Amino acid sequence: MPFLVSGNIDLVERSNLRKLEKHLGIILSPHQYPLEQYNLIRASLKQKLDSDTLIRSMTRRELLSFIYILTQFGDVVQKETPDEYLDVENVPVVIEWQAGHYMIPYEVLDFLAQSRVFRNQNYLFALIPALPSKEKKAWLEWIGAGYGRTFPREINHELYFQCRHLQKPFQGKSLVQEESIRLEQLWAPGKNETVDWFYKGIMPFYSSMKELQRSERDPFLLHVLDLIRSGKLVLKRLPEEFGRKEEYQLVSTVEGNTPQLRDTVFSWEEAREEREDFLFR
Repeated sequence: MPFLVSGNIDLVERSNLRKLEKHLGIILSPHQYPLEQYNLIRASLKQKLDSDTLIRSMTRRELLSFIYILTQFGDVVQKETPDEYLDVENVPVVIEWQAGHYMIPYEVLDFLAQSRVFRNQNYLFALIPALPSKEKKAWLEWIGAGYGRTFPREINHELYFQCRHLQKPFQGKSLVQEESIRLEQLWAPGKNETVDWFYKGIMPFYSSMKELQRSERDPFLLHVLDLIRSGKLVLKRLPEEFGRKEEYQLVSTVEGNTPQLRDTVFSWEEAREEREDFLFR
């Protein structure tokens, strides 16, 4: 998974860190506090990074490489990636943090998640932050990860991490071909007590799905529940219309439709509990 450069510059080769520093117009030093590094990066991203401009500035091969890395949850390993998807030398937000290991830092992903471009195209990294806090916590509980992390950014990153591992066995496949499905098409109001708890505002959606998984017997709906749990389908509220109650749909995520190819597991991922978000300790 990608990681925050802030507080982790020791993990990034100095020559490759300069690429990001030069684009952002900043200097990162191990003598700075992690929060100071984070604020420097975020302030510069706000001033100098625009998703539309970034996309238009890339060549076709660079854009394909950038999008491919996004579909792979923000990082790739050279030996596991087709060569045509590694034309990133001139893409400022992709760094080779170690030889043959490329990523889009979490600071950049968090910033791009605010862009309508990525939310409208249903990238998981952009949909997770848009969910209500109660839904994200309920989702983590369903996955079984808990939510010991108390800050929204940490919860977003934990969900993203868990979904990558849950999605890998699917290899980008599912029985659901639609880009979006209204909840009422799967569970009509008044027909399923457990889902009605969500419709009536009694329980978060992901809590009701957790409960439903224990009792559902329909093989297709059980498959749909697996897709929801792994983030291949994500809850998204429909645009509000005057005089109508809130309506929701499940949208198919870009990452969920793409086979996850990375098999390499980095040591920092296994020990990430020890390196969890340092910014608010």
